Amino acid sequence: MSEIEFEIDGKLVTANPGDSIISIADREGIDVPRFCYHKKLSVAANCRMCLVDIEGSPKAQPACSTPVANGMKIHTRNDKAKSAQKAVMEFLLINHPLDCPICDQGGECELQDVAMEYGTDVSKFNLGKRIVADKGIGALIQTDMTRCIHCTRCVRFGAEVAGIVEMGGTGRGEDVKIEPFLTEGIQSELSGNMIDVCPVGALTSKPFRYEARTWQMSAVETIARHDLVGSNIYTQTYRGKVKRVVARDNELVNETWISDRDRFSYEGLNHESRALHPKIKKNNKWQEASWEAALDFAVNGLKKNAQNANQLGVLASKNSTLEEYYLMQKLARSFGSENIDYRLDKADLSIRNKMLSSITLAEMESVDHALIVNSYLRLEQPMINHRIRKATLNGASVNTINNKKFDFNYRTDLEVLCSPQKTLLMLQSILKSLHNKTKTTAPKNLSKIKIDDSQNKIADDLIAAEKPVIILGEHVNSNISSSDITDVISEIAALANAKIANLSLSGNSLSAEKVGFKPSIKGQNAASMLSENTKAFLLMDIDLNYDFINSKLATDTFNKDNVFVVSLNSFEDEAALINLDVLLPMAGLYESSGTHINFDGVAQSFSASVKGPGDSKPGWKIIKVLADLLELKGFDYTDSSQVADDALSIAVSEDNEPIEKNIKDSDDSQIAIHWQYSPYAIDGVTRRAKALQETQIGKMNDAFISVATAKELQLTEGDLYHGVPVSINETIAEGCVFVHTYQSRKG
Repeated sequence: MSEIEFEIDGKLVTANPGDSIISIADREGIDVPRFCYHKKLSVAANCRMCLVDIEGSPKAQPACSTPVANGMKIHTRNDKAKSAQKAVMEFLLINHPLDCPICDQGGECELQDVAMEYGTDVSKFNLGKRIVADKGIGALIQTDMTRCIHCTRCVRFGAEVAGIVEMGGTGRGEDVKIEPFLTEGIQSELSGNMIDVCPVGALTSKPFRYEARTWQMSAVETIARHDLVGSNIYTQTYRGKVKRVVARDNELVNETWISDRDRFSYEGLNHESRALHPKIKKNNKWQEASWEAALDFAVNGLKKNAQNANQLGVLASKNSTLEEYYLMQKLARSFGSENIDYRLDKADLSIRNKMLSSITLAEMESVDHALIVNSYLRLEQPMINHRIRKATLNGASVNTINNKKFDFNYRTDLEVLCSPQKTLLMLQSILKSLHNKTKTTAPKNLSKIKIDDSQNKIADDLIAAEKPVIILGEHVNSNISSSDITDVISEIAALANAKIANLSLSGNSLSAEKVGFKPSIKGQNAASMLSENTKAFLLMDIDLNYDFINSKLATDTFNKDNVFVVSLNSFEDEAALINLDVLLPMAGLYESSGTHINFDGVAQSFSASVKGPGDSKPGWKIIKVLADLLELKGFDYTDSSQVADDALSIAVSEDNEPIEKNIKDSDDSQIAIHWQYSPYAIDGVTRRAKALQETQIGKMNDAFISVATAKELQLTEGDLYHGVPVSINETIAEGCVFVHTYQSRKG
C-alpha cells in the first residue's frame, strides 16, 4: 500500500491511507485537544473537541474520525479550528460543576487542562447546571457522574477491552446518563482502568479518595509482582506511604492497562498485621527484640537444630525477588544444605515437571487458536487473558479443558469438563487422535486409549490452526499427575506445531528457576522437608495457611518442639505466632529494590518506592547479614544491583534435579479437591487489601459440587466443605470439588 502526502499545519507529511488525522498529529507532535478519543479504544467522535479545519470543507471536521487523503491541507490551530474548539469547550462546561478544589482529578484532569487554553470566564449560557444522582459501582471506583461529559471512554473500555459490557448510556438529550447496568456494581478484573481513561473526575479511585493532591505526590517507576506479566506501573507516594498505583505504558508487557489486583493491592501494606519489629520466642512466649539480639537468636537456633547441614530446610514463596531467591539458595548451599524449594503449592514435584513456555506476550494476540487446559485464565492471569481476548477479536478460536466451566470474557467453541483424575486420560486421547490424523505412529501406551467426538474436535482445531497455542494453567499445580500432563502437552504441541504457554509457573517463579531455587539430587523438596527429619527451617515471605498445598502438614511440622523456624515476613498472624520461633520483619511490596523476571524472560528491576515501616528491612539485606553471622563466604554485597548481576550471570547445572517425593492433599477420599484462591487472596498483600476484598471477585467463596458428587459426599446446598459453603450445580465435573475462595486451607 503506497503512502499518501498531505499538509498539516504547513508541514508536508506522509501516512498510510485510512490513518486518522489525530493519529498523524500525535505522531508529528502536534497537540490536538480531545476527550473521547483514546488510542486503545474505538473511535466514537462524540465530544467534537478535536475539530480541525480542512481546506475546502465548509465546516470543521473531527480529527479522530476523519481519514487523511492525498493532497489534504489541515489546520489545527488557525482561527476557524480554534473557534470551533472553543465553542465545543463552552458547551461541555455548561453542566460541568465547578468543584475542581475538591475533585481528586484536580491537577491531572484533561478537562481542566484543555479549559485553561480553550475555555472562557464568560458563557452565553446561564442555565442551572444539572445534577446526576450517583449509582455505586463497587468498592474500587468512586463515581461523581455530575462531572461526566459523556465521552463514553468507560463504556468502550468495558465492551472492547474488559470484555464485559457493564456501563452504558441511557436517556436522550439533556437526560443522557452514563451508568452501570447491574446493581451489583462493576465486576471486571480490569475495572480500575476506567479511572485512567476517564478524562474528567467522574470516575476516581475510591481507596484514594481525599488522600492527597496529585501535585503533592512523588511518582516512582516500578513493577507489579502479582503475576507472570510484571506490569509496568507508577507508585505515587506521599509522606512515606504509597497512596495510589497507576499504569505505565509498555506495549510489550502490559500495553497501557493493569489489573485491579496490581492497582489496589498497595492497601495491604498498611494492614494492622504488619510485622514492625523483630520478635523471638522464649519459653513459649513472644517478645520484641533488637535486630542484633533477634539475628543472634536465629543463628544460634539454626546451628543448634541443624547440626547436620541436611537438617536445614529453606523455603520461599513464589513472589520473592530474584535477589532474595539467589541469596537464600546461596546461604543454604554455603551452609551445606540442598534442601531448597519454592514450589509449595505443587502436588507433583517430579524431576520432569519443568516445562517452559515457547511464546511471548506479544505473540499471544496473533494466535489463531488457543487450547486452555486447567486454567481460569481470566482471573489467574488477567493481562495474558487480555492478549487472548484480542486474538479472539481478530478471529481466533478457543477450546477449554477444565474441572469447571468458567466465565471467560470471549466466546469459546468447546468447553470440556474433566475431573483432575481424568485430565491425563483426556490429553492422551487428544494425543492419540493427533497421531491418527497426522498418520504418525502412536506410542504403544496409547493403544487402549479411546477417543470421543470432543477429543477429535480439539485435535482437528489444533491441526487446522496456523498459529495455535496450548495454555497450561495454575490448576495443574494441585494435580498429582502434573508431570505426566506436561509431558503429554509437549507431545501434543510437537504434533500440532503449537506454541506452549505454561502459566503454572506463576508469580516470580521464573526468577526462582533462574537461580536454581530447587533441590539438587542430594536434597529434599518441599514435600520431603515436611515429611522427613528436617530440624531447622528458614522461611521467606510464606503464609503458613495459604501457601502450602497441605497447610496442616506444614503447621504440624513447624510446631514440633524439636523444630526451629526462622521466618522473614512482612506480616504476622496467629499461625505465625503459634508455629514460628523467630520473626524478622521484612520490607514488603514497593518497599525494597529487586528484580522480577516476567513471562518473556525479561528481567525487570525496580527501586524501592517507600521505606518499610517500623524496623523492617529489605529481604536481601537480612539474608546477607544472616549469612555473615553464620560465617559463610561470598556475601560481600553493598546493594541489590550487585546481587542481581551475580544472579543473572549464573547458569544452573542440569543435574540440579529434585528427588521424586510428591505431596498429596489432606483429603484421602476418591473425590479430588481443587483449591483455588480468589485472585485477591494469592499473596499476603492482596489478601489484606480492604477494597479488593469487598469486590465481587474478592468475596468468591463457594465449593462447587455436581449433583452426583454431592450425593456421594452426602452434602446439600449451603453445607460447609472444608469451611466453604457448598454450591451444587452442573458447571463442575463429576468426581471433584472445586473450591474457589478467599479463605485459608483449614479443614
